[in-house]
Amino acid sequence: MTTGERIKTLRKEHNLTQEELGKMLGVQKAAIQKYEKGTVKNIKRDSLIKLARILDTTPEYILGWDDFPSNTEPADGTDLVMVPIVGRVAAGISCFAENNIVDYEPADSRAVRGGEQYVFLRVVGDSMYPIFMEGDLVLVRCQTSVDSGSYAVVTIDGEDGVVKKVVYGDNFIELQSINPMYPPRRFEGEEVLRIRVFGLVKEIKRKF
Repeated sequence: MTTGERIKTLRKEHNLTQEELGKMLGVQKAAIQKYEKGTVKNIKRDSLIKLARILDTTPEYILGWDDFPSNTEPADGTDLVMVPIVGRVAAGISCFAENNIVDYEPADSRAVRGGEQYVFLRVVGDSMYPIFMEGDLVLVRCQTSVDSGSYAVVTIDGEDGVVKKVVYGDNFIELQSINPMYPPRRFEGEEVLRIRVFGLVKEIKRKF
């Protein structure tokens, strides 16, 4: 099924005309017609996200990414792929199935290997300064474990994910910040179960 066919099917399932869907999306009826005919090859990111919300689905489904081994899609025939930016990762890998994707960001296809899930996550706070700065986008390969000494996104007690250096020891996990103003947090014994690894940080993307 093509992207246009998916949009048309979903629109009909929601009992919407092309004109009604266009008004909800903020575009003309002709634009919806082009989407459904497939004459628009690249739907703008903002429109794609809004369209998915209106049709109670995900951008990945509309684009047909369910047919790909990973969650990345070639962008405009270049060496770039589009990777979702997630708003929060407390839900773990299941975030892909939720309304948790806030945007998409291009990444070098050489940094993203097929068959694995990748997301971007925006850094909040200054605990990892100066390597990670607030507002940076970190490319994360989603996995449930990392080697000791790796930078990773982890959750504590199911709260929103944070970027930390993860260090393992005998019966403990220590989450280390780079900024010396933030002391390490050590979890020992059964407390290690409070920690959940969301993914390995692969690279940082900073915009000026």
